[in-house]
Amino acid sequence: MADALVSVVVNIILDNLNSLFLEEMGLAGSLKKELQSLESTLTTIQAVLHDAEEKQWKSEAIKNWLGKLKQAAYDLEDVLDDFKTEAQRRRSKVSTFFSLQNPLVFRLNMARKFKNAREKLDAIAEEKSKFHLRECVVEAAIEWNEDRQTSSLVKESEILGRADEKEKIVSMLVSNASHHDDLSVYAICGMGGLGKTTLAQLVYNDKNMAKAFDLRAWVCVSDDFDIKRLTKAIVESIEGKSCDIQELDPLQRRLVEMFVGKRFLLVLDDVWNEYHDKWDRLKQALQCGARGSTVIVTTRLEKVALMMATIPFYRLGCLSDDDSWSLFNQRAFGMGIKEGNVNLDATGRQILQRCGGVPLAITAIGSILHSKSQESEWLRVKDSEIWDLEDEGKRILAVLMLSYEHLPPYMKQCFSFCSIFPKDSVMVKDELIGLWMANGFIPSRRLLDLHDTGCEIFSELTRRSFLQEIKEDVDGTVTCKMHDLIHDIATSIMGHECCVIEPNERLKIPKTARHLFVHNSSSSTNIMDLSKLQPLHSLILGNEISFCGI
Repeated sequence: MADALVSVVVNIILDNLNSLFLEEMGLAGSLKKELQSLESTLTTIQAVLHDAEEKQWKSEAIKNWLGKLKQAAYDLEDVLDDFKTEAQRRRSKVSTFFSLQNPLVFRLNMARKFKNAREKLDAIAEEKSKFHLRECVVEAAIEWNEDRQTSSLVKESEILGRADEKEKIVSMLVSNASHHDDLSVYAICGMGGLGKTTLAQLVYNDKNMAKAFDLRAWVCVSDDFDIKRLTKAIVESIEGKSCDIQELDPLQRRLVEMFVGKRFLLVLDDVWNEYHDKWDRLKQALQCGARGSTVIVTTRLEKVALMMATIPFYRLGCLSDDDSWSLFNQRAFGMGIKEGNVNLDATGRQILQRCGGVPLAITAIGSILHSKSQESEWLRVKDSEIWDLEDEGKRILAVLMLSYEHLPPYMKQCFSFCSIFPKDSVMVKDELIGLWMANGFIPSRRLLDLHDTGCEIFSELTRRSFLQEIKEDVDGTVTCKMHDLIHDIATSIMGHECCVIEPNERLKIPKTARHLFVHNSSSSTNIMDLSKLQPLHSLILGNEISFCGI
């Protein structure tokens, strides 16, 4: 289980320290000196965090170091909260003489607490030299990964559950090409692992598409929406060979020469670019084709689909139960259930439930089970967390984590916090936003109050498929759920910080827990007493939020 929230927490603490310097202009002496030392230490650590979070997947030592760092950062966050609370009391007119500490005693106490936090962080900062971490002052962009490159090739006989969708899209695009003069852009949108690329490959290689279009090109876009690179990739895809042209103008002229008077089909796979101007510049170069020319876009982001598509986009869903089982059978059993493996059927169906109809997960876990013939081995897979499942399990996480990595820091915290709710829970929008607000996850903006900003965050997480099954009842109450695999991502990020006490489970709160969910049927003996011993920030009893910001 990896730690992916450390950089987020450190960034937020640095922002809080900067705010303190701006708000508390009267800071002086040892207190100001400790705060400046803390800022310096955290900035030094921040410089290597991106590299550390990348390498923790392969290094248990780095993973443990990040865990210690995050705990120390949370301890510091608690001290900062105490400081801000006391400062607010002093500015408040309702404060009484008895509620205020002596100013000198207060400063000395806070200076001591900040010093202890700084010494702990200094010791952790010294340890980083052992890991030879690469410094990066500015947060690095998500790096190009060779494993993310795609091509138009697909083995259709191995693809299950998408035939009807392929036929509908092909029929629509062929018909559309015959009746539209302008360039058409069609987008396929959905969460990672659903098979957007696979569906695009099926459509691209369909014989009716080959007849309807004079030219076809496939380009894997990924994070780098560079106009020159993409233009060159389109030219190379059509010509089937490397292009030596290096400058944009001659590249685009070459593209126009190829497309003019020809009806073309272009697939732009795995698009993340949200900037209109970049898309407009590429789109302008594509206007030279004959009437009916079409671009197919695949993306995880609804915002991208809405920006690029000229006709309603297609939201790809999960596989049906029957198709999921057929795909699982194909991967786990090969051509059929082998002799002696019949008893694995029930266990296999339980494992399949965890995949939630996501082809990537079904294929990966089925591949893990293909070489396992003992029921005990299948049971171990069933009871394991995804991040513990050999290389295939890590591949599932890596694909889904891409969406997380593209979130801004404050949204990462809001999303990962949702792991406090058990799987398949129905979450109420306003209650969720209230918890985000109470925990300080929502950044303040001058023109919006915190709740309005929280609504924006909720909508964005919905558009990116982190929150699904959005429903609104007659009285306007909005609810949502998380896909099990998305919940696994949030859990892998938060670790034991979000703790769920299952029904009839003995009440034991991990020392690292900051947010606690206790089922109504769980033993509630001394919950309030235990909470006083824990640095809890949220406690939910059943579906009732009992208190926050403890």
